[in-house]
Amino acid sequence: MSDDEAKPEVFTEPTTEPVPDNEVLPAPVETEPEVKVEETPPEEKPKKERKKRRPLTDEEKERLKENLAKGRATSLAKRRKKAQLKKIELEEKNAAEDERIFQAYKKKRKPAELMDENETLKKQLAELKMQMESSKKQEIITPIKEKKKREKKVKSAEIEDSDDEQAPEPIPTPAPQKKKEMSKRDIMKMLRGL
Repeated sequence: MSDDEAKPEVFTEPTTEPVPDNEVLPAPVETEPEVKVEETPPEEKPKKERKKRRPLTDEEKERLKENLAKGRATSLAKRRKKAQLKKIELEEKNAAEDERIFQAYKKKRKPAELMDENETLKKQLAELKMQMESSKKQEIITPIKEKKKREKKVKSAEIEDSDDEQAPEPIPTPAPQKKKEMSKRDIMKMLRGL
């Protein structure tokens, strides 16, 4: 079978058959004529014949083997050195990333830490207040006890010295300090610091 027989026939001329009024004609299909392209095999370049090398002597072979061994050793050393440098850079990069992660976590955790710190500071403050109150009570109690002891000594001294009818001198107590009233300006300055 040839190529012409296998392909269906394509008519380029439109057929002139009568078409009923209610039927729509299809648009004519334009086909391009086939163009045959002849394939040419790629041109092969003639291979150049290489000159045969002269045979190497045993000394030259040994020298080349030694050079090859040296080259392999130096390239291995260079590859190891590069691998170590790459490993160090990777560790530094990982350390920097870990630090960033830690800082982000610390920043995220900061309000909770502040709350914990506030709780501990409040406990310490309460303990200090308790110590201050207890020390004040002791300070108040000790002067009262001393006063009673002095009164007993005074009474015993009065009995012994009945000639002296003088009343014992009262123990001077520090006068309470009057608080200085703050002006509005001072109050505002104080509040700015908060």
